Amino acid sequence: MRIRELVAEKISELPGNTLLVHSDVMRGFPVAFEGREAFLNSHLTELGSLRPNLNLWMPTFNYAFCKGEEFDVQKTTSQVGSLTEHFRKETAHWRTPVPVFSFCGTGPKPAIDIATTIDPFGVGSAFDFLYLNSGTMMHYGSTIRSSTILHYAERESGVLCYRYDKLFLGSVRTSNSSVSVKFNFHVRPIGKHLDYNWPLIESDLVSNGILYVFSENQALILLCEVDKLVNFWISKLKENPLYLLDSESKVWVEPLLDKLGRSFLISDFENLTS
Repeated sequence: MRIRELVAEKISELPGNTLLVHSDVMRGFPVAFEGREAFLNSHLTELGSLRPNLNLWMPTFNYAFCKGEEFDVQKTTSQVGSLTEHFRKETAHWRTPVPVFSFCGTGPKPAIDIATTIDPFGVGSAFDFLYLNSGTMMHYGSTIRSSTILHYAERESGVLCYRYDKLFLGSVRTSNSSVSVKFNFHVRPIGKHLDYNWPLIESDLVSNGILYVFSENQALILLCEVDKLVNFWISKLKENPLYLLDSESKVWVEPLLDKLGRSFLISDFENLTS
């Protein structure tokens, strides 16, 4: 059975009808190249036909807001792959008004309040919507390393200690108006190595029946239920708050946390008076 049929069969077994797709089209379903536009449209057709009435989501992340640029919901481009930008412009019905970590999609739009401080990984976020509404996450040719929802699990665990909150002030343009916003981003300590043990993370997910892996020739597809994924990571973090980190991170994070006797703060790493 071809990989597409196997993936479609698995998706038909999962609850919910919202599919978040992280993509690398070079390792997606085999599609003939007959020009860039047709190539991208063929991938979207393949994804959209995996299940009847499937709502597709894609990340349209853009980091320019953190450098002082306005986030324009209609015009700011996606920086996370050609398929996501094509989907944003040609297929999606909506885009979330969230700087940096915006999503676009079909089907119901998550209601996000930008009048207060925006936490892209907190309660009321797009990730929260996926978690509460039986969303499915797919890596369509991409690897587990692009699972940004990991940061939602970190936040929801209540034990996140190795990142700190940093507030970015800026504006979001929606339709014809511009709104001043506060964006709360939990960031890596500046000037320090901080990364995740992705081989361990992936193997634990597979061995616990949470991550489904499909491969055929160059194609690689990963699937998981968002709530099961998040719940597993939260349980692991509650057992060991440093579970997700690689050894190079742990070697300095653990002794510094012990010395401080608390979670990291922005003042531990950044000069707030400069």
